[in-house]
Amino acid sequence: MILESLSNIKIWIVSGVLLALIIGPMGDVPPTLITVVLMIQMIFSMEGLSFKINDLKEEKKMITTSVIACFGISTVVTLIIGSLFISSYPDVWMGWVILAAVPSAVSVVTMSLYLNGNVKMTVLSSAAIYLLALIITPLITIPLIGESVDSFKILQYVILFVAVPMIFTIPMKKLNIRKEAKYIVINLMMFLLIILSLGQNRDYVFGDPELVFLIILGCVFRTFGVGFIMMFFMKRSNVDRNNGMAYISMAVWKNSGLAITLCMVLFLDSSIAVIPCVISLLIELLWFTIMVGYTDRIWPAKKNNHING
Repeated sequence: MILESLSNIKIWIVSGVLLALIIGPMGDVPPTLITVVLMIQMIFSMEGLSFKINDLKEEKKMITTSVIACFGISTVVTLIIGSLFISSYPDVWMGWVILAAVPSAVSVVTMSLYLNGNVKMTVLSSAAIYLLALIITPLITIPLIGESVDSFKILQYVILFVAVPMIFTIPMKKLNIRKEAKYIVINLMMFLLIILSLGQNRDYVFGDPELVFLIILGCVFRTFGVGFIMMFFMKRSNVDRNNGMAYISMAVWKNSGLAITLCMVLFLDSSIAVIPCVISLLIELLWFTIMVGYTDRIWPAKKNNHING
């Protein structure tokens, strides 16, 4: 019973969100701590995978589709939603632009693992997306808000969240980690990530109620709306279900944590610019929790190997 609860990521996410909203900021949280948590999550999510040089060629079409999902579907939809705020909340519009410009979340790999998606393809797609973000992210932000995002910061993400975990998976093969232990560690890292990132920005959630409500509506459509529309059309088009889970995650789950950091660095005189990114983080977590619980009922996997409950 205890093991089953510890293996259920929904319990960890709900508990993390509630605690984050109750506790709130805990002083200056070192960015290094969040980075370490994400790296551990990635390492255990990738545990058991093996990569070959030919993988990029074999997965080329699917990686391209994932890139389009991230910087095509997700970015365009986010910009369209954000444009509705230009006249009334121009500073908030800047936050939407940053959210649209950042790559997909690192946790899409964890999501693919839990939803029986194509994890290897998700890892390779994430690497491609982050490398392209070195060019694409600044190209989006400069013409729309006149601010350039530091490409070096994104390069750090490529190294820390893709290259390093890939290296660590090699010695971990000798450890024979039990599946239950693997999922518990991943869940714990997700829990800590929520406490550290959402809790640190809790006060923005309880800011201007009317503005927050409008942003919530936009984020709900950007996640739930886009996610279920894509699932409906891919299922009808007989898209491979495992690949489809990866495409959906790339099109919905933005790196809101990175977007929050960039807003705070770029817009020192406009604190409300970060609100879309903070709300997006919260809604994405809610979306992920629901996807874990109900996706297999809507689009069943051929073989169910995970233990998420």
